[in-house]
Amino acid sequence: MTRIWCCGVLALMLSGCSLPFSLPYQQQIDATWSTGSDTRELHDWLQLSAEMMDSSEKARQQEVQQLQKMPADSDSANKESANRELKLALWLSHPRASIGQRQQAQQLLKQHLPAVNTRLQQFFGAYQRYNQELLTLNRQLAERQQQINSLTRKLKELASIDQQINERKFREAP
Repeated sequence: MTRIWCCGVLALMLSGCSLPFSLPYQQQIDATWSTGSDTRELHDWLQLSAEMMDSSEKARQQEVQQLQKMPADSDSANKESANRELKLALWLSHPRASIGQRQQAQQLLKQHLPAVNTRLQQFFGAYQRYNQELLTLNRQLAERQQQINSLTRKLKELASIDQQINERKFREAP
């Protein structure tokens, strides 16, 4: 009987079956994603981001002006000041923002990202990379526009030279 019992247990172990009884569930704590106020704070930033993306041009300008007019607080409210500047950076990161606004957003993000938690750094990092990509594309667009202008000017010069040559041929051929 003992032999049959051992063979049965061995067969179950080899077949990969689970135990006939369940082990108590042990919750694993993920170190990178803590719960509590961090989650609520990220949720608030996501809501503000959605509000910013859905806003009109006039509403964005008003919000940017309001955030820029707020006075810088004392050191005791340093986090509040950093949050205000991160809000400003978020509003300046809108897809229709000007190059100057986008550059200002990049400076604000670079200045204040080290002070926020990892989750917010990841959130704002996406805006930072987005802004950088758009700035790079705008720079490339400006370079291409300069090339186009240069080539257009050269074509006009060539057309003028061609016209002068044709006029000379016309005068010389009676």
